[in-house]
Amino acid sequence: MREIEADWFVCAVPAEAAVRTLGPEVCELDEDLTDIDRLETDWMTGVQFFLCERTPLVHGHVIHVDSPWALTSIAQAQFWSGIDIPARYGDGTVRDCLSVDVSAWDVPGPLTGKTARACTREEVVREVWHQLEGSLRRDGRGLLSRDLVHSYFTDPAIRWPTEPGALAHNTEPLLISTAGSRRWRPKPAGKVANLFQAGDHVDVDLNLATMEAADQSAKAAVNALLATAGSTAAPCVVRGWEQSAELARLHRLDDELYAAGLPNAFDRPAPWQRPGRE
Repeated sequence: MREIEADWFVCAVPAEAAVRTLGPEVCELDEDLTDIDRLETDWMTGVQFFLCERTPLVHGHVIHVDSPWALTSIAQAQFWSGIDIPARYGDGTVRDCLSVDVSAWDVPGPLTGKTARACTREEVVREVWHQLEGSLRRDGRGLLSRDLVHSYFTDPAIRWPTEPGALAHNTEPLLISTAGSRRWRPKPAGKVANLFQAGDHVDVDLNLATMEAADQSAKAAVNALLATAGSTAAPCVVRGWEQSAELARLHRLDDELYAAGLPNAFDRPAPWQRPGRE
């Protein structure tokens, strides 16, 4: 612990560390800052599989809606145009990276029968690949093969269990946007005149834990600092979020269902939770 004197301060830490970093004396000056502790975080992290062949399944993310662990994935090599991956990385045999996130760490997996938190590192890797193989099928044919896997890498933020009955620990959970939680998000500039907030939990246009939200909040904090300091420097360009026209009808439908006291159109049991499913 050391004391620093400065004219301006930017608090750029994750939501779960913000109040602890600021300390009670600062939070007493702006009671809105203590509400940051009411924001919820959860796990969304997983495994990178390095593959011996290119696997551009789709040009973007895959949401594996039938996977018990709520997997999402993206084949990365298709976006690295102009980069000779085998020549530049690894031993020359790796041609793609399939990056997979696990979002349901408290649901038993069909292969291990254990929740992801209760699994060892190797068990998580086997279970994730098993669920990928089950999800990625076309006309009854699997689109992935274990022979493709050269190696894998797991998030170093996960501390894996080493004793029977112990659970994994994640040092870097992600912010979860729960209903009504936006009122607990701090503004880029609050009641402490020389203190500004940055991070994907800050109340900016992008209401989602992403690098884009963190970037937008950092720019908003810088602009607030420049304005407060009376600087003549050009402000950062902050690009707002544009609503996709293709999804606008779904948003209106959700509003209509909510007003009628009905669940969201997608609020239904997962495939593995439906009656008659083994």
